[in-house]
Amino acid sequence: PAFTPYIPAFTAGYIPARAPILVRIAENQTWLDSSQAALQELFELDPGVKGTVSWQGHLTLAFQPNERLASDKTYEVTFHLGRLIEVPSALKDFRFHVSTFKQGIDTRISDLRALSTTDLTWSQLLLAVYTSDDATGQDLEGCFTATQEGRSLHMTWDHEPNGRFHRLLVDSVMRGEQASHVMITWNAERIGSSDKGEKDFEVPAIGDLRLVNSQTFSDGEQKAELIFSDPLDAGQDLAGLAGIANVDQVRLAVEGNKLLIWPQDRLRGKHEAFVAAGLQNVNGKKLGQEITVELEFEELKPSVRMAGTGTI
Repeated sequence: PAFTPYIPAFTAGYIPARAPILVRIAENQTWLDSSQAALQELFELDPGVKGTVSWQGHLTLAFQPNERLASDKTYEVTFHLGRLIEVPSALKDFRFHVSTFKQGIDTRISDLRALSTTDLTWSQLLLAVYTSDDATGQDLEGCFTATQEGRSLHMTWDHEPNGRFHRLLVDSVMRGEQASHVMITWNAERIGSSDKGEKDFEVPAIGDLRLVNSQTFSDGEQKAELIFSDPLDAGQDLAGLAGIANVDQVRLAVEGNKLLIWPQDRLRGKHEAFVAAGLQNVNGKKLGQEITVELEFEELKPSVRMAGTGTI
C-alpha cells in the first residue's frame, strides 16, 4: 500500500515467457532522470536477465527480456523507483515477483482428410497442438515425429500468432485393405519441458467408414460437426439419418467428410447425437451400424469489461 501513490499498477502473477514486465507510474510526480540510458538501469531481475526498457504509453515502463524467460520459474523484480521520481527513502526500491507458466504440450486428432473424393487410398491426418505457453521461437516442430507402420511421414505446420495454438498436418497416410496405425510421438525437451507422449491413431481400412472427431460451435448459429474418415455422399437423402436426442427439429447437410447438424433451438450443456447405419460415403459404402456421439454446447455469456485491479 505504501507504493500505491507512486505505482498504481504493475505486472504480477503468471506471465508468458516472452511477455514484457510492466510498471505504471502515477500522475503528477516529480521526475528525476528519465533519459533512455537511465531507464535501462531501472529493472533488476533475480535470477539475472538482460533486456531493454522502453515507454509503453505515457506512464508505463516495459522491461522486455532479450531472450525468453525460463519456463516454470519465479523471478524477483526490483524496480529502482527512487532513480526515476522523488519518493521517501524507504520507497526507493519496489520489489515484486512474476512467475512463468510451465511449458507443456497437448494434442488432439482433428480430422482424417482424403486427398481425392473418389480414390481414398491417400489421406492427411490433422492434429490440433496446444502449448501451455507461447512457443514462438522455440523448436516445437522438432519435438514431433510421425510414422505409419514404421514408415516415416512428412509433417507440415501452421502456427497461430498467439504462439499457443498450432496445426499439424501429417501427409501421405495410406489406407489399405486392413486397418493400420499412425503413431505421433513427442518429446518437449526442445521447448524447455519434460513432457513426453504419444498418440496412436487407427487408420480405417478402405471401405470402413468411421467417425473421427466431433465438435460444436455456439458462436452465431449453433451447430455440430461430425467428422468422418471418408468424404460423404452429398446427394443422399439425409432425412432421418442423424439427429440429437430429445431435440425435435434439426437441419442436416454434408460438407466433404463432415455431417453438419443445426438444432432449431439453442442448446446448452451435454447432448447426445445419433447417426443411422444408412449414412454412406461417396462410393456408396454405408456406416453399417448406428452410432451415438456425446456433444457439449457452450452457453455464451455477454461480454463484460472489468475495471482494473492494480495489476497489468
